[in-house]
Amino acid sequence: MVSNGAAYVLDCGLGVTDQFARTGISFSAIRSIFVTHHHPDHNIEYGPLLVIGWIQGMPLTVRAYGPPPLWRMTQDFLRAYKATIDFWAQDIKVTPITTVDVQEVSSAGPVMRDENVAVTAVVVDHPPVKPALGYRFDFHDRTLAFSGDTTPLEAVARMARGADVLVHEAMLLPETEAYMREAIARGRPGRLTDYMAHMRADHSPVEEVGRIAEEAGVKTPVLSHLVPASDAISDEAWRAPAAKHFTGEIIVAHDLMVV
Repeated sequence: MVSNGAAYVLDCGLGVTDQFARTGISFSAIRSIFVTHHHPDHNIEYGPLLVIGWIQGMPLTVRAYGPPPLWRMTQDFLRAYKATIDFWAQDIKVTPITTVDVQEVSSAGPVMRDENVAVTAVVVDHPPVKPALGYRFDFHDRTLAFSGDTTPLEAVARMARGADVLVHEAMLLPETEAYMREAIARGRPGRLTDYMAHMRADHSPVEEVGRIAEEAGVKTPVLSHLVPASDAISDEAWRAPAAKHFTGEIIVAHDLMVV
């Protein structure tokens, strides 16, 4: 998210650093980083973003927000990479990144406010991860809400009420089962019944996303964190189930898309 020249990053899955660079936004614009929960597709590149961002000009005043144990994770990562950071700092004569202002978020409510945005959090349902969060960003000119990873929740609908954009995770159950059956046949560990029990207990069928968006009165839902992540599924196949409940424009997210 970019407002008034300041960038706000939400979640740090694999590739976030390269993808941020591809946007053309300067790393020096990064003001805050937010993490929804501690699964690797949401936090695995948090540490690398800090270090690569630092050497590319990210301010040492950057702040990070997310569930515990984000503070300990941050300290552990910077400690592990201290030698790497110090070599760079010595070589190019810059101040090393030694710490980050981390504020852990354990419950629903206000998270932060600066001159551009007020941020609030809601606790979502993504067992066994506790807490897992969704966020609402109230900028001067628009409001963006993010579900995080969750089952369909009325709490998300309340959090997103009246938002211009709701970015919500979405799942196609039959396609997910077919995808996982094939993955296991190719050697992925685990059992299909266990995977599908997890998917049903932790994620939101796309038709439910349409219902939540309609109930919340959002202007535009954006379907994201698509499960299964398959290019063989058309955007229309994603939109159609959500459109059973939501009558407006529905956007299917793609990397580097600008909304």
